[in-house]
Amino acid sequence: NELPAGLNKKRLVALLKSFGEFPAKYRMFVWRSLLCLPENHAAYSSLTDKGLHSAFLTLHDKYPIKSHKLQRGLQRVLSALAHWAAIFAEVEYLPLVAFPFVKLFQNNPMLCFEVVATVIVNWCQHWFEYFPNPPLNILSMAENVLAHHDKELLQHLVDCGITSQLYVWPLLETLFSEVLTRDEWLRMFDNIFSNHPSFLLMACVAYAISCREPLLLCSQKKDFEYFFHHRNNLDVGAMIKEAYRIMGTTPADIHPRTMLSDFTPLTSSQYPVFNQYPEFIVEYQSRERERIRLQEMEYLKERQELSALRADFVHRQAEERAHYAQQELLQKAEEQRRNILAQEEEKLAQQRRKLAAMKRELKVKELHLLDATRRRFLKHQQEIQASQIQRLDQEISRKMDLREQETAAAVQDLEVRQMELEVQRKRLEQDLLMEQARVGREVEEEVQLKMREAERADESYSELLHSAESNLQALEEPLAEAYQLGLESDWQKEVLERLQRVDAEQERKRERLAELQRQTLAEEEKLVYTMRDVAGRKVRT
Repeated sequence: NELPAGLNKKRLVALLKSFGEFPAKYRMFVWRSLLCLPENHAAYSSLTDKGLHSAFLTLHDKYPIKSHKLQRGLQRVLSALAHWAAIFAEVEYLPLVAFPFVKLFQNNPMLCFEVVATVIVNWCQHWFEYFPNPPLNILSMAENVLAHHDKELLQHLVDCGITSQLYVWPLLETLFSEVLTRDEWLRMFDNIFSNHPSFLLMACVAYAISCREPLLLCSQKKDFEYFFHHRNNLDVGAMIKEAYRIMGTTPADIHPRTMLSDFTPLTSSQYPVFNQYPEFIVEYQSRERERIRLQEMEYLKERQELSALRADFVHRQAEERAHYAQQELLQKAEEQRRNILAQEEEKLAQQRRKLAAMKRELKVKELHLLDATRRRFLKHQQEIQASQIQRLDQEISRKMDLREQETAAAVQDLEVRQMELEVQRKRLEQDLLMEQARVGREVEEEVQLKMREAERADESYSELLHSAESNLQALEEPLAEAYQLGLESDWQKEVLERLQRVDAEQERKRERLAELQRQTLAEEEKLVYTMRDVAGRKVRT
């Protein structure tokens, strides 16, 4: 009676009988305690590390679920079960058994796996002994219990050809998930997990007895199939009470308790070995399933190739049809374009004829206009030329007057320059004469000074002085001559330089006058040529 986490099973059962269900807030905790889940993290990880089992890769095709999270969680739990025991890869109704728990424990996949495994080990005892057929021995137990408690209902079912595979097995393989709402299902499993594993069979019998009135009214097989696969108007509390009544009043010789083992929790650290099924059948089905899978893969490959070929063929046909259709459209369009082109050419010819006539008219008008314009232009040109000749005559007169004025001014400038040069020459001669006189005076003064110094010399040197005087006189004449010659030569050089500069200046002026004369002659020639041209034009006109 003592459960993990300090709970007591008797007290939980008493609480359940009092309220009919466990508190929703603590339901998962109570279930974990009732089922004594070992929480083998390492063992569960070793199963999930093997990945998704090949039997459940296409689970979404057979059992489509809107929520991708639930879909993946269901695939993981079923794959772990298949890796734990090979038979679960072949059990077709296993997703129906596991789905309610997957939806309930979607945030804890390990607990979900252990709950489903515990349910299979305890409440699914002897289910797989006749695999792949339904568990006939378990269904016979339920039928015997129903025969004991409601012979009339059983006889009606037998008369309608309905076996326990139709009214018990749908409830077992779905664990009531198809016929009960979520709250009803949770309330039902609060009682199932709190009792002996045989309580599940009693619940199936109680469901049939609780619905005996509508069942007695059914006579068709499809009506019974629909009834046990869909929700019905049922009082779950009354059904659970009926299950407890059947559980307590069923004779021991037909009671499922005698054939089903008591509750056995999963072992800790490692999950127990599950081999309560015909292994040869499972292995054969596994091999057959693998063979079928390979054949399906080959068939799908061939089908894809055939589909590709068919698509290619259809594509080619479509291209050919489109090509021929396009060619026809192009031919029609070409004919239309040719007709349009012929019409346009005819219109263009008419327009050209009209345009030629208009051009001829415009040409005649243009010739008349050109003749009138040419006459006006010639008259205007004559007037312009006459005014130009008049302006040229005035310009020639002005330039001739200007040339005479410039020539007279140049002659006056030359005369003034010659007079200036003559004055400069005379001034230079006068300065030269004055300089010669000054130099002669200075020489005489120096000679007199020397003579006075010689007179004051010592009488003893009179002879010497006399000889010196004679020598001095003899040297004085050449000295004066030389000095005179030097002065004359310097003066001559300076005079020559000044005369050369004057000649160069006069030469430049003569060249300038010659250049002005050449320009004047050129202007006169241009004027004469212009006058001749104007005279020639007057003669031509």
